Amino acid sequence: MTQLTLAASNPTLGPVPSHQWAHDVRNLLATIGLHLERLEKLSGPAGSKAASAALALISRGGTLCTAAVAEAAGPRPIGRRRGFDLVRTINDIVAVLAPAAPDGFDIVVAADGPVIVLGDQTEVFRILFNLAQNAVAAARAGAALTRLTVSVSRGAAGVTVRIADDGPGLPAAVKSRLFRSPDQGASGFGLAIARELAERNGGRLSYVAGRGATFVLELPQAAGLELAQGAAMPSLGRRHAG
Repeated sequence: MTQLTLAASNPTLGPVPSHQWAHDVRNLLATIGLHLERLEKLSGPAGSKAASAALALISRGGTLCTAAVAEAAGPRPIGRRRGFDLVRTINDIVAVLAPAAPDGFDIVVAADGPVIVLGDQTEVFRILFNLAQNAVAAARAGAALTRLTVSVSRGAAGVTVRIADDGPGLPAAVKSRLFRSPDQGASGFGLAIARELAERNGGRLSYVAGRGATFVLELPQAAGLELAQGAAMPSLGRRHAG
């Protein structure tokens, strides 16, 4: 019986340590991955694409669980910020979200080529995935959204990513709760985490009022590394249809 099951069935036990539940979740994800690999072989092209995206997400989830287990064993490792291609990371996010998007919903990546930023690639993935997934989830729930545009630009102060949809924007009540920390209530929990991760990587996450919902992520640029690490080819205007 897992630690999660024991804690649920015995109220006298204290909270399950994070490294223990992370270990169990990692095992569950691995088993789900095996089932998805089987489904991938049995399904047609569309099903195979969806299964591949799910497998990629499971792999990411397993990595996060492994990191939680490792951090429980000691201090958070230093030196995890390094140069990586932000555009490639964005395209990875779009690849796993596109199969889940509703018909008629497009995700467009606009960049003038590889952009190398300085940060923890896994944490930056989490920030951008959270923001893009929110738009896809809203579209699936029936919101008037048909497009999400992720644009990347360089500036003197660093790199800016704009994640903008063409919907009606956020209601005033929702905007008033944005970026609240977990102890201030459940609303905005994911955005609070995203902002914390941005700041931990030397950047900033903000919301821009206007037509649609637009979030702006600013990150430090890794100067002089644009041609390093086998950077991806330019992806200007790359479109992924749902």
